Amino acid sequence: MAMHLRRLGHNRKLASNVARPIELWSRSFAASPKDDDEPKPSQIQLQAQEMLDICSRGVGQVIFLNSPTSGAVILGGLAISSPYLAGLGALGAITATGTAKLAGMDNGMLKDGLWTYNGCLVGCAAAVFGPASVLACTTSTIVGAAATPFVSATLKEIMIMPQWTYSFNAVALTSLLRTRPLLPPPETSTEAVEPIVSTVGMGDILVAPFTGISQIFVVESALSGGIIWYGIGMYSPGLAGHALMGSAIGMLSGALMGADASELAMGLWGYNSALTSMAVGVFFVHSIPAVALSAFGAAATASVFGAMKTIGGIYGAPALTLPFCTTVSACYLFGKQVKGLEFASAPHSPEKNKP
Repeated sequence: MAMHLRRLGHNRKLASNVARPIELWSRSFAASPKDDDEPKPSQIQLQAQEMLDICSRGVGQVIFLNSPTSGAVILGGLAISSPYLAGLGALGAITATGTAKLAGMDNGMLKDGLWTYNGCLVGCAAAVFGPASVLACTTSTIVGAAATPFVSATLKEIMIMPQWTYSFNAVALTSLLRTRPLLPPPETSTEAVEPIVSTVGMGDILVAPFTGISQIFVVESALSGGIIWYGIGMYSPGLAGHALMGSAIGMLSGALMGADASELAMGLWGYNSALTSMAVGVFFVHSIPAVALSAFGAAATASVFGAMKTIGGIYGAPALTLPFCTTVSACYLFGKQVKGLEFASAPHSPEKNKP
C-alpha cells in the first residue's frame, strides 16, 4: 500500500512538472484579466506579435490559408530545403506588410495577410531567379515586395474577382523579362553543349505531386512539399486533397502532352494546377460539380502552363503563376454560369464553406 502511494505521489509530481510549462506557455498567449500580478507586454512587444501574426498569415495566404500556424509550418518547410529562400520570403512578407501598414491600407485585409502574400512570393522568386549577389538580391526583394501592396490596391479597384497572384507576377516579371535568367550564357556554344542524360527514377515521379506543391514557393523538394501539404491539412484536410489532386493532374497532363520526365519530376507541371484546384476548393461550396471543376481546371492550367512556358522560354523568363491566374479567373467566371456551382458566402475551405 505504501509503495502504491509513493508511486501515485511520484506520478502526480511528474504530471505537475509536465503541465506547468504548458500552463506558462498558454498564459503567455492568453493572459487572464484576473492575473494582475503578471507583467503586461509593452507596446513594442504587442506590435511585434501583431507583425509576426500578420506575416505568418501572409505566408499561408499564398495558398489560401488564413492561419499563422500553417504559415509558420510552411516557412519551416521552405527553410529545410533553402534557408536563404525562406529568409528572403520572410523579408518580402515583412516588407509588404510594413509598407501596407505605413500607407494606411485596409486594416481588415492587413490583419488577414492579404497585403502580404505577394511580397513573400517576390522574395522566393528573387532567391531563385534574382542576382547572384546577396546584397543585390536583398535589395531586389525589398523594392519588389514594397511595390506589391500598391499594385494590389489598384487591382482591387478594377477586378470583379479575387486578385490571385497577379501583383506578384506583375512585379516579378517586370524584372525577370529584363534580366532573362533562363537564357543560356552568351559564350555558350551550341556545339559545346553535351546532351543531358536524364536520371529520373520511378521514385522521383511518385513523389512529384509533393514536389509540385513545393514549387508554388519556387522550391524543388518533395520533403518541403510534404511539410507544406501537412500545413494545408492542419488548416483543412479537404483543401489538402484539392492541392494533391491538382498537382497530380497537372503532372499527368504534362506527361500526356509529352513533357520531359525531368520537368515532371521537378514539379514544374504541378504547382499552377495545385493552386487552381485549391482556389476552387476555397471559393466554391463543396459539391460534385465543384470537385469536377477543380479537376478539369487543373488539367486546363497544365495546358496553359505548357503554352506560357514555351513563350517564356523564348524571352528567357519563367511563367511563374500566370497560368494559374489565367485559368482560375476563367473558372471563377464560369462558376457564375453553372447552376450546380455555388460560391461560398465566406470563402474558407471545403469543410466550412456555406452557400
